[in-house]
Amino acid sequence: MTTPRIPKWAGIALLLILGFDLWWRCHTIGPTIRGALGFAPYPVVTGEAEPLDCDEAAYAYIGRGLVHGKVLYRDLSENKPPMGYWLYALAVAIGGANETTIRLMALPYVLATIALVWWIGLRLRGPVAGCLAALGYAVLSTDPYLYGNGSNMEHFLNLFTVGSLAAMVRAAGPADRRWIILAGALVGAASLVKQVAALDGPIYALTLLLIDRGEALEGGRWARKLKDLLALAGGFAIVWAVAILVLWLQGAGSAAYDDIVTYGSALATLKVPDPNAPSKLVRWITGNADPQGRLPWPFDWMFGKTDYLVWWGTGSWPTWLASIPAVGWLLIRRDARRRLLAAWTICAWVQVAAPGLFWAHYYLLPTPGLSLCLAVAFIDAGQAFRTAWRPFRFGRLIVSTTAILAFLAAGAWTARLQVRDYLMVAPEDLTSRFKGGYQWVVLRDMGRDLARRTSEIPDAKLYVWGWQSPLLIYSGLDSPTRHFFADPLLEDYSRGLHRDDPRVRPRVERIMKDLEADPPTLAFVAYPPFPELRKFLEARYVRSPLGGIDVSQAGGLGLWVLRRSM
Repeated sequence: MTTPRIPKWAGIALLLILGFDLWWRCHTIGPTIRGALGFAPYPVVTGEAEPLDCDEAAYAYIGRGLVHGKVLYRDLSENKPPMGYWLYALAVAIGGANETTIRLMALPYVLATIALVWWIGLRLRGPVAGCLAALGYAVLSTDPYLYGNGSNMEHFLNLFTVGSLAAMVRAAGPADRRWIILAGALVGAASLVKQVAALDGPIYALTLLLIDRGEALEGGRWARKLKDLLALAGGFAIVWAVAILVLWLQGAGSAAYDDIVTYGSALATLKVPDPNAPSKLVRWITGNADPQGRLPWPFDWMFGKTDYLVWWGTGSWPTWLASIPAVGWLLIRRDARRRLLAAWTICAWVQVAAPGLFWAHYYLLPTPGLSLCLAVAFIDAGQAFRTAWRPFRFGRLIVSTTAILAFLAAGAWTARLQVRDYLMVAPEDLTSRFKGGYQWVVLRDMGRDLARRTSEIPDAKLYVWGWQSPLLIYSGLDSPTRHFFADPLLEDYSRGLHRDDPRVRPRVERIMKDLEADPPTLAFVAYPPFPELRKFLEARYVRSPLGGIDVSQAGGLGLWVLRRSM
């Protein structure tokens, strides 16, 4: 396979796209830029920067703990593999556990992914396709409805998975087997961010079985294929072996297994859907959908009304619709690399459904693939249009013209939605509209207030019962327990579910043991407390109206203050 010549204009276009993405993503910190430089190059710069949501703050809190010497899983519990948390710790070590660091930390990963998407498009269909795919991903990866403008784990995952796809595209010929080892290693790195990324491995293995990488390689045909499969599996195994060794040397091996394997599987199988949640099949398409029941056509016709949070597709649904025929087109082509891209994109869509939770940021996973599929199919349509005239082929002309117009309309409409719902929205309002409401803005103010009020209290701690982890970052306080984040199963437990489950009950017992051993100065209760916690708070704490909650009517909700600290 010869390496295609890269025109100078394509390299310049990539640099411009990267510069555009840098400007585009930094809209979320426009007020911070204005405070530092006196101006910000955005049409809307009001209020403060976008505050951290619960996931970003939880990951930043873990990163802060790791930088300060704590050990993941042993001292800080979470249910995902370690790579994402280690990357957060790296960012915190460089810039500190603060809002600006977390807002900026996704940039290098997104920019590198854009460059890889550009390279894959270049290899599959030339420089125009590469540039179109890179630009498309630059926009989709910032979609606020997908929480793309935040520092989500999916940005790390996309870098590793797109890197593995690029390595496989490079290996789909008489190439050095080291590319296959690299592909396996990058799948391993991606699955160390989220386990579902391991599903790319079988796609690559099937590809290696189906393609012939050339007679120039040593040995017989099946012997070569066996070596290819061993190279892929070896790259994956090496990365996981290193991670397991690190955790074992830190004394966290058993705790990591419990958090990732035992409890992680429970999250995927035990979580009870909310009362108004649609079926899993519907949720796969609609996600946790619009609270007013509005879905665009054809989803309103297909699925009717639903009233469950915000639909993930509101900001980019034309692109997603256009990608369906594009993926199908690549899948039926005889080119092995195009089929690989289409299968990889479908696999990413499956990875959205695998955890069974359907949060909006999961839908970032297929965006690199659909950007590439659309770009390649668009160039194919343009080629078909050019060849439809001599000799004149009416059918080809109609199909290619329709495809070109449909792709252009989808791109233009998506750009319109993104300008309206991202660029023209104040950074502080982005989180209010798309990430669970105004609570994150309130929690930022409340966290800062708690920091001021506890500044003179030695070794002050804060326990949060709920998903309000931003309080831990903005207050600078630590939690007294490794289970600092109320995951969905613990929320179920407080409602009377899973009370005797051997995977859930030990966590509740550990929380209460930690609270009894080291009663925190403050406890913020955002959801109805489970009986043991309610009894503990009523025995040792008094309620404060600081959280803006009427404590006489709140049923245990709000801020609780330790009596002896008053």
